[in-house]
Amino acid sequence: MKIAVFSDVHGNLKALKKVLEQIKEKNADEIIFLGDIFQRGNEEIECLDLLKESGAICIKGNCELYAANGVDIDPDVEYLREYYDGIRSRLSDEQMQFVNNMPLFFEKEYEGHKFLFTHFLFLNIEDTYPYLPLSSLKNGTFDEACGNEQIRKYDLVVVGHCHRNFVKGNVAAVSATGLEDPSFLLIEADEAGLRFEHIKINL
Repeated sequence: MKIAVFSDVHGNLKALKKVLEQIKEKNADEIIFLGDIFQRGNEEIECLDLLKESGAICIKGNCELYAANGVDIDPDVEYLREYYDGIRSRLSDEQMQFVNNMPLFFEKEYEGHKFLFTHFLFLNIEDTYPYLPLSSLKNGTFDEACGNEQIRKYDLVVVGHCHRNFVKGNVAAVSATGLEDPSFLLIEADEAGLRFEHIKINL
């Protein structure tokens, strides 16, 4: 079983088309997108439509939360209010429904291995902004969360959001598809075990 995971497209249609092309070449059985269609690039709507058509499992990122709920859910992004007000005015009812229906996480068992896919680890999944802050990567809070019983019960947890590749225990982060040093994660799961690698996206 091959699972391809990518994240953080950020309005870069060229990069999105390229990662989907490279994933197809790898004959992935499942494609999972970890969120953040919007912000930075200028082809967000086109990216959303392509993701809808791609058959990928699309998980909600913080950018989708801002698009759906406004920036009041996160005081750190007040400067993006005008941008997300504009996004909401441009999305059709069908497109907004797609954004609203994106889940916060996806968990599944492949070949006897338990997986969790999410935009980032959660501080409180019940909050309107549920994720740990990015500062958690520097102050040790993220490492503590990786050791949490709720995380350790999975064979592999895959996250995006931080725009870089790393592995901490059973947690693997994948860099941003739409920004610098883009990559996707290719996972192979079978009876023999679980293997994964970060694959550079050749733009």
